[in-house]
Amino acid sequence: MRYIRLFCVLGGTGLSLAAAASAINLHSAFSKRDTTRSASVVSVVPGATAKSSMEAKTAVNATPGNVGLRTTSSSSNGFDPSTVIQHDIEVTTVDPSAVQQPNKRSGVPNKHFILVPADPVKRQKRLFVFVSGTGSTETQTQEIIRAGAERGYHSVAIAYSNYSAVAKLCLASLDAECTSKVREEILTGNDLSPLVEVGPHDGLETRLRNLLIYLQATYPNEGWDNFMSQGEVDWSKISAVGHSQGAGNVAYLAKRHSMFRAVMISGVFDITATALPAPWLSRPNVTPVDRQYGFSHVADYVVPIVYADASWNAIGLQAFGPLYLTDGQQPGYGGSHKLSTALVPASGANPHVSMLEDSSMPRNQDGSPAFKRVWDYMAFP
Repeated sequence: MRYIRLFCVLGGTGLSLAAAASAINLHSAFSKRDTTRSASVVSVVPGATAKSSMEAKTAVNATPGNVGLRTTSSSSNGFDPSTVIQHDIEVTTVDPSAVQQPNKRSGVPNKHFILVPADPVKRQKRLFVFVSGTGSTETQTQEIIRAGAERGYHSVAIAYSNYSAVAKLCLASLDAECTSKVREEILTGNDLSPLVEVGPHDGLETRLRNLLIYLQATYPNEGWDNFMSQGEVDWSKISAVGHSQGAGNVAYLAKRHSMFRAVMISGVFDITATALPAPWLSRPNVTPVDRQYGFSHVADYVVPIVYADASWNAIGLQAFGPLYLTDGQQPGYGGSHKLSTALVPASGANPHVSMLEDSSMPRNQDGSPAFKRVWDYMAFP
């Protein structure tokens, strides 16, 4: 087992093309294999603000494993029905014409995974939509869904076409709009790129609309009608969080819709053939920039933080200050919208997935996710 650290130099707005290609190849290789790697060294990115860098170096490994969670294929460790209502819904149950390919890791198609606060009084009339990374399943990232439900949000991990890494798909393209076209097809189902095949019924936005209609019809007492307006999704009620590929998809949603929150974790990694941030990242935001946040691990070698930070700057997050190291700090984080961590992942896991994956994330002594306060600050105010 070996731990890889990739150091890149940000010169103006440009990045090393060779380093970019190397990182993208790592990104692609990671998406095809097991997500765990040895991680015994933590490196801190210059410019990240914290009380002291020693806090990063003394971060402890927390308890690994899915504490109190269940996979959607087993009912042995279900969520407490007195606090949350759980639904696991096949994509084709909502829309028989939809197509969800079997997940390469699990061997079965991803499902929509949903948690709703059981007490109607605690429901905040806000919808949390989680957009997973390449090849991830709804069984791997349930802690953040629970965190949203605990804050009173109707919480949905949406199953969508997350089969291939966008950065890898566009690696050989000279079209500066390649990642834009791929992401818009993934989100809308419109035929925009030869690199992906996403039908009209399979665009993420269409799936979300159809899912909300289904949930309201099937569970009329759960309050799903709060998230629709005149038959369409009310994006102003949505806090969207994306990881890795999902981070880029959430950033693209923020160019299309005005959302309550748009949170990018371990991403975005869309660059041109000359290693510049993709042009779409600098286009006007529909979700105001003061509602957007980024969060990455300083030792992430799948999407190195300098690339994520360059993307966040293109979006406009630098207006709220430099990268801020959250470890050991109270929420507020100096008002920054660009957050980082150096906490050591559980059980030597890959730092890239330790931000969200239940079995990989560092945990507090009581077993709760070490990043819960950061999640709450960014996504669930």
